[in-house]
Amino acid sequence: MRHLLKLSSAAVIGGLLLSGCASTGMAPTSPTQSANSYQLPQAVYDGYWAMTSGINGEAAVVSFRDNMSYNYRFKCYVDGRFEQLGMEKYQLRPSATAMGLQYESEPVFSAIKVVKVEPKKSLILNQSFTDPQLQQALPNGQNYSYVYKSKLEPICR
Repeated sequence: MRHLLKLSSAAVIGGLLLSGCASTGMAPTSPTQSANSYQLPQAVYDGYWAMTSGINGEAAVVSFRDNMSYNYRFKCYVDGRFEQLGMEKYQLRPSATAMGLQYESEPVFSAIKVVKVEPKKSLILNQSFTDPQLQQALPNGQNYSYVYKSKLEPICR
């Protein structure tokens, strides 16, 4: 179940096929990051990104700040209300080709890349996994779509 939570909540990041600083035009965001490491476009750090489809019956929202990915899970009710079920945070670990996700002191378990971003509109992320079974099941990773939100709120359908 823990891997499932990591898979679903990390997927909230929601979505990356740009190839690092050269493609994004981004400079490293901290002094410890080299110019050759993958960087998320600055636009993803603004606001919240609500996943357009649910995962395991839950709605998801992600935000990026302070070299972290914050992944929020929600339950949606038929009357339009929603309830936050949890929040996981992952350290962002840049590599040459993607942004790794690390939970606490565990090894990096996943990597994300931005496929497309329209600032304050939409985001598509591609997530790949280090687990051999997930790599075999999803050799090209999996894409996730998000829409921009100025505040923390899921898309409930």
